[in-house]
Amino acid sequence: MEDTDRERSKEEFEKEIIASMKWLGLEWEGPVVHQTQRRKRYQECASQLIQSGKAYRVDEITEAVKFRMPKEQIQFFDIIKGAIQFDTNLFDDLVILKSDGFPTYNFACVVDDHDMEISHVIRGEDHISNTPRQIVMFRELGWQPPKYAHLPLILGSDGSPLSKRHGAVSLKAYEDAGFLPVGILNYLSLLGWGPGGNQEFFTQEELIKKFSLKRVNTTAAAFDPNKMRFINSLHLKQMSSEEYLCEGKAFLVHKGLLEGKMKDVELNKILLLFRERIKTWRDLFREADYCFEENITFDSEAIQKYFQDSEVRPRLKAVLEEIKKSNDFSATNLEKIVRGKAAEFGIEAASLIHPIRLAITGVSVSPSLFELMEVIGREKVMKRIAFTVENFTNLPMKVKVEYETLKDDKEEDEAVDD
Repeated sequence: MEDTDRERSKEEFEKEIIASMKWLGLEWEGPVVHQTQRRKRYQECASQLIQSGKAYRVDEITEAVKFRMPKEQIQFFDIIKGAIQFDTNLFDDLVILKSDGFPTYNFACVVDDHDMEISHVIRGEDHISNTPRQIVMFRELGWQPPKYAHLPLILGSDGSPLSKRHGAVSLKAYEDAGFLPVGILNYLSLLGWGPGGNQEFFTQEELIKKFSLKRVNTTAAAFDPNKMRFINSLHLKQMSSEEYLCEGKAFLVHKGLLEGKMKDVELNKILLLFRERIKTWRDLFREADYCFEENITFDSEAIQKYFQDSEVRPRLKAVLEEIKKSNDFSATNLEKIVRGKAAEFGIEAASLIHPIRLAITGVSVSPSLFELMEVIGREKVMKRIAFTVENFTNLPMKVKVEYETLKDDKEEDEAVDD
């Protein structure tokens, strides 16, 4: 943990880093080491440089120490960028210990990498200019520097530096939005890297097996939130049914959407019905909220589209009466009832299907209507159609909700039935 900047290093930041890595399944060897606990070691190495004439104290009052930068041409091989050369004549002497006795970034990295036997330093290309400074310090301390690989930066979809306006800025926000750890890893691995071919779906084991620094691009990658949602949806679809249902329920319980009012059998039917439609767990809030709520609200645009015909109300009432007569509430029988009524009214089935969907969901788009009716259940379906018929001209309207965590893509899947 690079915590020597005591003003900016806070315990909550460290906890978030550790929690995020654990959530992603990224493990490390040994205990977490803090640079502030290694202050004595840094001072020992600074003293070694002072004794050899490679560094000097700024004055006798403070503990500040500067490294004497040699004037030469430094060349190193970057695994991604290739040969890179710097003229150290352009560098000033480098502060390695601050006046409070704590090390600066470049010096602490050198000592840490040596002591911890780091073989490869893999970091963003914005650190390239630090590398020649660190290599010189390795040499003057009599140590062998590690190999370096500088990754291209990640930009926003508009080509500007990545920032909050391009999406969430912490992994916690993506966890709360219902992304899977493996979905995040899969997408991030494809930013600036690829194994060749068109494969986009990778398990963590496949990534470990196929990854190579030699295939990392040298140009910046663009972060695309919608592409990440798509990759995540592939992992949702590839989960076993048992794992999918277990994790889906856990997310809904965590978000307080269930509150113990739904049986597992009913919940499982809902989760499976929406499996092909959601890209993250949070999409269930948007796609299937009417399955969990007792009372629904209605989309105003859908009402304008499907409830303007004066014949809609009596047709809904007739369908309700027909459903009451039947003891069979299967999707197959419901489709038979609705299509039979449409033929009786002399209209296309779609002219009846859309108003029924709106009456029981409050929206114009959903999974297959008849499967959905079966999942929602006989009691709720009849109650909602009856409510719609009774309050046809005074239905409660939806209040538009913006999801703050992430930018949702605006595409809506079309209903599978006409």
